Amino acid sequence: MALGLIGLGKMGMSLALRLKSQGIHDLVVWDRDALAQDRARANSLQLLNDASEVCQASEMVMTVINDDAGIHQLYFGEKGLLTIDIKDKLFIEMSTIQPQTVRDLGQRVVAMGGHLIGAPMMGTVVSALNGSLFLPIGGESSDLIRAKPYLDLIASETRLIGPLGTGHVVKLISNLTMAAYIQSLAEGLALASQEGLELKAVLDVLALSPSANAWLKFRGFELTQPSDEVTLDIASLRKDMLNAMAAGVSKGVPMDLTSSLVTTLSGAVACGHGKRDIAHMPSILREQWVQKPA
Repeated sequence: MALGLIGLGKMGMSLALRLKSQGIHDLVVWDRDALAQDRARANSLQLLNDASEVCQASEMVMTVINDDAGIHQLYFGEKGLLTIDIKDKLFIEMSTIQPQTVRDLGQRVVAMGGHLIGAPMMGTVVSALNGSLFLPIGGESSDLIRAKPYLDLIASETRLIGPLGTGHVVKLISNLTMAAYIQSLAEGLALASQEGLELKAVLDVLALSPSANAWLKFRGFELTQPSDEVTLDIASLRKDMLNAMAAGVSKGVPMDLTSSLVTTLSGAVACGHGKRDIAHMPSILREQWVQKPA
């Protein structure tokens, strides 16, 4: 049987192209968006008519959807994945969504005789295209073993974190720490600008400091030389922070910093910057929110 892949946005399409380049010719795909369907045809991918057809044709189905509501519609909606017999089928949920959503979905899938693991992606479009993603896995080890031949084609490392949902917890924590770092850079560079310091000089110093991290190393140049490339847009990071806040609150964790990040990111989205890359956050703060002298 085929391998199915549903969700052909930037990351999903990159996964499809990577799998095809690695010799997976029995790949069947679908996306509800007409433009995504056109891109699939342009790349000679085998496009089916709906999610249920993909599920019917496949032994395993990877899903890469933007949000929790989209996941619910994909699995439970009209012609959704769970509208057919799914006995022994394995679903690989790769979206950045709430851990509880994955757990609830897993219970429904298991009750119907299927299997599900959570494998949210850590990495960029480039990582997906060259097979160097990191996948934190939540689920049963036997299901991971079954999926690993495909996952090894798209990831340099897969690691079982724990039961279903734990991989998504780790992904949200990762995005939370990244968002906090970018916000601290935004405020710090705004202060540097107000003090008349050259931003590149400040960034060169920060790159040598104990607080430097991988994001600054690989994306820091865009803080002074912004481009139109989008690896993760501001609206998506806001969605992730809302999910992180909901997950934390549900476990009794005070999420004060996360709440502050949601407020800042929401402000940027409200000002029309939602589709811009997260690397633009520091310049947005300096240009629009810093108090200017009277």
